[in-house]
Order: sequence, then C-alpha cells, then structure tokens
Amino acid sequence: MGKIIIKDRRNHAYEQELTLEEFNTRFKNELYSAIQIYSKDQMKKDTLKPPFAKQNNNYESDFYQDLRWNFNNNARTNYYIDKIEY
Repeated sequence: MGKIIIKDRRNHAYEQELTLEEFNTRFKNELYSAIQIYSKDQMKKDTLKPPFAKQNNNYESDFYQDLRWNFNNNARTNYYIDKIEY
C-alpha cells in the first residue's frame, strides 16, 4: 500500500499524506473505536443468518479490506480518508 491521503472534515484544504504505519499510529484510538463499531454491526447482521451460513469472521481484517469506507463511516474523528494511493 502506498500513501493514505487524509483531510480535515471542517477544513477541506488541510491535507496530509501518511503511510499505513503512520496512519495506524496517528489514528490508533479512532481505528480501535471504528473497528469495534464495525464489528458490532457485523455481529448483528450475523445473528440474522441461519446457523449454516454463519462464519467465524475476523472483523478487523474485514475492516481493512475496505479501509476508506469503513474508517470514514465508523470513526468518530474530524478527519477522513480522501483516497488511498497504491
């Protein structure tokens, strides 16, 4: 993965490029919270599935599969991921 471009929700002119490691370090608390929210939502969806369709999911890895959407919609922060450059 290349660079993650983040912007401030209040001041869209503010932009910063981070690597995934830098992003994980800087937004550690926000990521933890967002992954918890995402996991709870996924578990609720799983309760509606019949027993044979349920899987033991690693929700954290699922979260990172679509990092941009999941972070932007589940993290409680003033920043959002504008794009991810590979």
